[in-house]
Amino acid sequence: WGIDETRIGVWACSGNVPLALSLLMQQDNDYLKCAVLCYGLMLDLDGSTNVAQAAQMFGFVNPCVGKAVDDLPPGLPLFIARAGQDTPQLNETLDRFVAAALRRNLPVSFVNHHIGPHAFDMMDDSATTREIIRQILAFMRFHLLSKER
Repeated sequence: WGIDETRIGVWACSGNVPLALSLLMQQDNDYLKCAVLCYGLMLDLDGSTNVAQAAQMFGFVNPCVGKAVDDLPPGLPLFIARAGQDTPQLNETLDRFVAAALRRNLPVSFVNHHIGPHAFDMMDDSATTREIIRQILAFMRFHLLSKER
């Protein structure tokens, strides 16, 4: 298949984002070169409990309990896509995460599909959605083929 096991990118959406974040936070993950996190629950930061409440409501284990943006590798490029019409509780976790990542000066690319619903890449066949998908693919192509990291 031609997969280079030393140059892996993570792409996670929605409820898979907490698991992806926990993978990004693990030790000895130099093989990870970038991550795309789309319209997902991020971390409970600044006293928020939205992720914990969602985990209880939907019955999933949150592997990032007690974790913070500081637990992420400082040089790992992140692409974060936000669905503007998603639930306020989900977007609140995403907004806090992006703000914390910027305060830490992490390499973050961010796009907000202001009229996009949750799962816009599957539910909203629009020019904006297609452009965001093109941006995600370009981001991954750049970081997986670049020898910088």
